[in-house]
Amino acid sequence: MSIVFKPKIGDHLRKSAGLHVDGFSKQEIAQVIQLRAIGTTYKECSSILARPRGSIGSMINYYDLHEDINEAKKLLEKV
Repeated sequence: MSIVFKPKIGDHLRKSAGLHVDGFSKQEIAQVIQLRAIGTTYKECSSILARPRGSIGSMINYYDLHEDINEAKKLLEKV
């Protein structure tokens, strides 16, 4: 008889509808994209969203939002 290890995923790692691993909603992510596109700093973004400054930078890297931010900048330049 062998022992089978089945790891359990903690609640903090589960993705649920509308929320991401770190608790950012889709609306907050979209807001960060728009804020960064207009030149808002990480510190200002964190104040607006009431989040720690490091979490904004981590979220942008985790979800690889650099391209989305650049596209939003291009759209703003056209207007």
